[in-house]
Amino acid sequence: MEYQFALLSLKKPVLPVIIAPGKISDTIESYIRQDGRIPFKMDTPVRGEAEFSERMEYLADAIKKMIIDLDTERETLRLRHLNIQEGPTAGVGNASGPPSYEQALSLEQAKVGQDIRERVPQVGDHVIAHWQKHSYFTATIVRFIKKTMKFEIRWDDQDESGRFPDVTMVALDKVPEKWEVSVGSRVFFPQGSYCGQAGVRTGGERYHEGIVTKTEPCGGNRLRCHGHHLKGGSDGKWVTYKDYNYTFCCFSTDLRVAPNPYNVTHAYSNM
Repeated sequence: MEYQFALLSLKKPVLPVIIAPGKISDTIESYIRQDGRIPFKMDTPVRGEAEFSERMEYLADAIKKMIIDLDTERETLRLRHLNIQEGPTAGVGNASGPPSYEQALSLEQAKVGQDIRERVPQVGDHVIAHWQKHSYFTATIVRFIKKTMKFEIRWDDQDESGRFPDVTMVALDKVPEKWEVSVGSRVFFPQGSYCGQAGVRTGGERYHEGIVTKTEPCGGNRLRCHGHHLKGGSDGKWVTYKDYNYTFCCFSTDLRVAPNPYNVTHAYSNM
């Protein structure tokens, strides 16, 4: 959460450094990778001062690369907006000239903010929502309840139970762009279906929390994605349904991108 705050609220350049005695949580690392950043890992024991010094040198090199990349990004941004200003309409009704870097950055940040808001579920959106025991199904958002930070939803199968999921456990039912799915991405994937029950619900498809571990290009705007469940029996997930398999393999167009909890919470806490 502190990482997300520094990245999105303070808008500071960030180099995520993972220091942990064991394997970092797939969920945490996927949040970092979802923002397009590769974490610098220091997750194995340090044996002696020499190895510690070597790691500090690696970290210093990573910071230098980040600064170089940031300078390149700043120049690219400046030139991009300069080229826009120098287009066919340059000089017409624009006595102020091309924007400064600060103005261009502000425009870019506003665009990023708009992109984030477009990925946050809104009232009326069709979504993949949590029901219970880490099971997800399709629904439509009816309203947002700020006091509890929950949505009221209407299930596609007409079930009346579990209709108030937390806002961080609802994702847009929207085919992701190819660039939105990569190794480490947290996704919802379809696996198994269920039958209806007279007077209670119709049938439908089950969705589950997963993480992508491998992608393969397969032509067009699709990837073949391999991955596995993020939750299991020890987390209280129901794993005895028909067609359960720990792993999954499907097209990227069949996946739905899991919500970034910080983005969702930040967007709705300010409403």
